[in-house]
Amino acid sequence: MEQLFSDGALTVPFGADFFSVAVGVITGAMFACDRKLDIVGTIVLGLMTAYGGGIIRDLLLQDHGVYFMEYPSVILICIGLAVFVFYFRGLFRHSGQLLFFADALSVALFALAGANKAFACGEGFVMVVILGALTSVGGGALRDISVGETPGVFQRSNFYAVAGFGGALVFAAMAFGGAPLVLAAVACVFAVVFLRYLSVYYDWKTADEADLTPKVSRGAHAAKDFCAEMFRRATLHRKRDSVARAPLFRKRKD
Repeated sequence: MEQLFSDGALTVPFGADFFSVAVGVITGAMFACDRKLDIVGTIVLGLMTAYGGGIIRDLLLQDHGVYFMEYPSVILICIGLAVFVFYFRGLFRHSGQLLFFADALSVALFALAGANKAFACGEGFVMVVILGALTSVGGGALRDISVGETPGVFQRSNFYAVAGFGGALVFAAMAFGGAPLVLAAVACVFAVVFLRYLSVYYDWKTADEADLTPKVSRGAHAAKDFCAEMFRRATLHRKRDSVARAPLFRKRKD
């Protein structure tokens, strides 16, 4: 257990990091294959999906090292994995449920890696949550932009970015609340996977049309009419009272 810590910060096991990167490569490569890209495009999109979110996080943190450049051997393995997917894509098309779980777990681990590194670098609560969420979906967003598509995380869909944000929020709340970082990490991963599966099971999707202007306008008009009616009744009541009390103030005529 002590190996999970370094200078008071949580050290994510290398195997978990490699797993999330590998799943990112596979999903990015399959994305490229579905769009009929060549082997170069498959490799580039695979690497972009796997490393994109972490690169954005590291560039924003500045002077804290870039994960992408720390393990060159892993990059070579990822390139080989992307080539394998390109030539044997059929093996992955029949593993929908397994890939879905692996992808959900990968998003969770990316969210954990981003939030944990931001926390270890001394960032505040808000930035820990933002960098955790950004790391979880940044690679996929860059991948979509590279092929001229609107990023999937910006479109109506089951919880993806929301799940990453939720996991990062759980980690930040527990870490800043003084909970053990290992417990915060487990809760983060569980929250992301749970939200991802829950949104698919109940078909919860982010809204793409949420203009509240008509509802607020109707409410404002109703409130205005109500206030006007109350004012009219109050004015009428005052007039009736003044008429009823008028004889009491008349002077007697001798």
